[in-house]
Parts: sequence; C-alpha cells; structure tokens
Amino acid sequence: MTRPSRLFFYGVLREGVGDWPFLEGLGMGSEASVQGALFAIPDPGGWYPALVLTRAGHATNVVGTLHDAGEVDLGVLDAFEGPQYERVAVPVDGWEAGGSEAQAYVWTGELPEGAEAIAHGDFAAWLAETGRSAFAGE
Repeated sequence: MTRPSRLFFYGVLREGVGDWPFLEGLGMGSEASVQGALFAIPDPGGWYPALVLTRAGHATNVVGTLHDAGEVDLGVLDAFEGPQYERVAVPVDGWEAGGSEAQAYVWTGELPEGAEAIAHGDFAAWLAETGRSAFAGE
C-alpha cells in the first residue's frame, strides 16, 4: 500500500482521547469528518470505535481529526489497530489546507455482541455522554 499523505482518526487515536507514543512524528491535525456509521465496541481495556462505510443516504458525519501522516510508523499503527481494521482511502471533509482524501481504519468484519451505534458520529462526545472509558491499551 502506498504511504498516505494524510490520516484520519476518529477514536482512541484522536487528540484528547488517548496518549500514544507511537504517534510521534505525526503532523499537525485539524477537525474533519467522513461519511459512515460509527459503533462503540466493548473491551475489558475500555471502549473503542468502529467506522463502517455505508451506502450514500445511510451515513452520518463521523467526527475526527485529520493529520499529515508525517513520519509516523505505519507498521506499528497497523499492528495497533489489528486485523479487524483495514486502512483504506476515504473522502474527507474539513481539511483546512485543502485536499479531500485520507486513509482511515475501517471495520471489516461483523460487529461483536454488545456493539452500540453512535448516531451522532462523535466517539469522544459519546464517551463523555455515557461516562465510559476509552480503550487505553492491553
């Protein structure tokens, strides 16, 4: 896969949600959104989100942060996300410096039991509303 110039994060890798040393080298970010459906996945280590790409007309704005990919180690990032996600190019709205595409981690399988839909598309806001904790590592 070609190295992306931009990465879109919508969950535990968003600024203000988690603190991950492997994101060192990531460029500055700005608020952005993609179209899709967002779900919260329960885990003993905390909740994490799943972005599911949907057909036009069945999507909501999934809120996140768009970054220059910088020098972040994509191998480490891919391993952190795990096999249930695939890093794919998605159309993005909101990049201050222009451009309309980034790579994001999209959920590829069946949603597990206990997954909860996040109708408004903002994982950080959902955490605050529900009082639940974000996944913080193994």
